[in-house]
Amino acid sequence: MPQHHAIQIHETDVQDTLSPAQKRFNRLIRQIDNKKKTLAQWYETLDRCHQEAAICLKPLQDELAALQERMVRLLDAQLRNHKFTQTQQEKLRFLICELCTELIEVHGRDEFVSLYDKHSDTGFDEQAGHANELVIDILRLALEEHGIDADEFIDEPTDDPQRFAEQIREKLLQQEELHKSRRTQRKKTARQRAKEQRERDEASKISKSIQSVYRQLAALLHPDREQDPEERARKTELMQKANIAYRNKDLIKLLELQLSAEQIDQSKLNTLDEERLSHFNKVLQKQHQELRDELRELEMQTRVQLNVSPYEKLTPKKIAASLKHDIQSLRYKLIMIQRDLTRFQNIGQLKKWLNRYRIPEPAPDPFFGPF
Repeated sequence: MPQHHAIQIHETDVQDTLSPAQKRFNRLIRQIDNKKKTLAQWYETLDRCHQEAAICLKPLQDELAALQERMVRLLDAQLRNHKFTQTQQEKLRFLICELCTELIEVHGRDEFVSLYDKHSDTGFDEQAGHANELVIDILRLALEEHGIDADEFIDEPTDDPQRFAEQIREKLLQQEELHKSRRTQRKKTARQRAKEQRERDEASKISKSIQSVYRQLAALLHPDREQDPEERARKTELMQKANIAYRNKDLIKLLELQLSAEQIDQSKLNTLDEERLSHFNKVLQKQHQELRDELRELEMQTRVQLNVSPYEKLTPKKIAASLKHDIQSLRYKLIMIQRDLTRFQNIGQLKKWLNRYRIPEPAPDPFFGPF
């Protein structure tokens, strides 16, 4: 990774202690640099994991699905063609339904719905309907906690939880826009108008501070003013970087380019006046907030994709380790199911295995079960 100039204000012989604004400038620069490094690690890790998942994980998942399909058909055939005790039959039906559920929900094999229905007292679609009703009931309870009646709040009834959640979101956004519109239409007091004018003036000054840095760079780096071909190419590249930085309001990058072009030196950084420093700090604070929001959004999306609890710490290193563990687990599953496919073709071995097997206890309800 190429080295960049460290943008920091230093103490001088004239000023041996940094002012609060100077300290804040240095702190924000460090925080932004750390956030950028963290984001780079996230994007690099996710990109590498996506590639590894496509190359290693997906073929293993496809192979497992094919073997699970063979297994479920084998168990169904054995159950049809041989005699089993009542307990053994219950275990076989449970195993068939579990395999069918995974094939349908994980691998998208809808053709196994009929086989599931054949061996279950409750049809697959009916089970899914019950699950959807539970999710919608939970969403209704959440609305009621805020004093909202779902039947009055939602325009059109639906039994699709995702659509129900989308309707809630759309309605809340509509209400927020309505509240904003009403606030805007209210007659503002003289104090409110004065405050808004001060905020506009401040925003204009902040924008002009960034614009001033950019214009200084543009005046120095404009390639049309350079006769030497090599120097023109260098300035063209720097000017492109300056344009991108200005478009993104990336003050740090603009200052780095000024240092690289030797347009400013450390002494000028050390003696930035307080008003300009205050404007710079507000730009940096906004940039830091945007990076923090981007990091949170990226982490939240990754949690949803990987089905990770919101209370569990998530890092790029942990994501890579999780993928490695998933690949190893799949390889182990493949070995086990290949072994069982061979074993279960022998009816005697299948019955012995069923006698030892215990149907797992149902998992407690995550919302209404015991603590």
